[in-house]
Amino acid sequence: MKNPESPDFFLQFLHFYPCKRNVYNMNRVIGKGMGVIMKKIVIMVLFLLLVGCVPHGQSAMNQSVSQAIVPLKVGLLVDGKIYDQGWDGQAYRGLKAIERTYQAQVECIQDADQPDVQWREAKRLADSRYDLIFGNGRSFEAVFNKLAVSYPKTRFVFFNGKAQGENVSAINFTPESTGYFSGMIAGTMTKSHKVGLIPAYQSMREVKPFIAAVKEQNPNNEVLVQDVKSWSDGKKAGEIARKMIKEGADVLAPMGDGFNIDVIMEAHHAGQLAVGYISDQYFVSKNTVITSVVQNLSSLYVRIFEQYQSGALKSGDVEVDFADGAQQLGTFSPTVPDEVRRKINKKLEEYEHGAFVLDKQTGQPVSNPEK
Repeated sequence: MKNPESPDFFLQFLHFYPCKRNVYNMNRVIGKGMGVIMKKIVIMVLFLLLVGCVPHGQSAMNQSVSQAIVPLKVGLLVDGKIYDQGWDGQAYRGLKAIERTYQAQVECIQDADQPDVQWREAKRLADSRYDLIFGNGRSFEAVFNKLAVSYPKTRFVFFNGKAQGENVSAINFTPESTGYFSGMIAGTMTKSHKVGLIPAYQSMREVKPFIAAVKEQNPNNEVLVQDVKSWSDGKKAGEIARKMIKEGADVLAPMGDGFNIDVIMEAHHAGQLAVGYISDQYFVSKNTVITSVVQNLSSLYVRIFEQYQSGALKSGDVEVDFADGAQQLGTFSPTVPDEVRRKINKKLEEYEHGAFVLDKQTGQPVSNPEK
């Protein structure tokens, strides 16, 4: 290529950049004797044309990047392990579904079972500008209600408690219905007329409806009750299960987080029956788990996220139950006769349609005052 000071240089330049050929005729008019000022003008025109020839796709891509929505940040604290095949496992699957479906940035903290750990980790997430922080249980109630005051732009959500503040939601499964339908299947299937109930705590609201439902099926039925005093102590729960089996219980009903499978396995080894809790635990032993009362926690997490994203998530206490899909009966074992399945499904359908309600004091089914 010739010296840039030569007028012919510009003609060669145009041959190297075909998209500028519209300038070619301009150079012919100007001629080889153009002055310095005219050469500067041509250089400026060429520069502007080069900029104008940037591919359209690149410009559109830059525009789309600048307009991209920053993903929401969602945190989860659990007081146990995410592989418990129960409560905390369902929470983690819900968090991962949020990440997968909505490209949210997520973080999960396990073993947050002490208030100081809960406070430290929840505060760290809030300081990192997480938009939505879940505490997977009632144990997070006090920490979240207190911490939320200092972080009004962060939404705090926990389960089965009482919320305080505009940026706090407590999602409450209806424990009475969980207990009642667990007790109904246990009371129907027992042959020894002894059922073993192993809750995390005796004060749980599921306990009274469970006992009421067992006795409703047969007045001669007896319920053995001993709590574990822990949500996840599988060793102690297993010991209680073996003791109850020796005392004649042929159906066991665990109500915890991390120990449900321990109890089911004790029933399995002894050739007895069990009722699953929180997750569909039919997979553990199809001939042992007659059914499960399932809390659809994973899908509920996604629903809560969607409500938060759209601005529809309510503050305060929110109750969920069978009728809105938050709870359901799991897979029936082949050991459950068809007439028992029909009986339980019919009762559940009546409950979902409001034909009766469960008294919160006694656990007994009573007529719905609104019907």
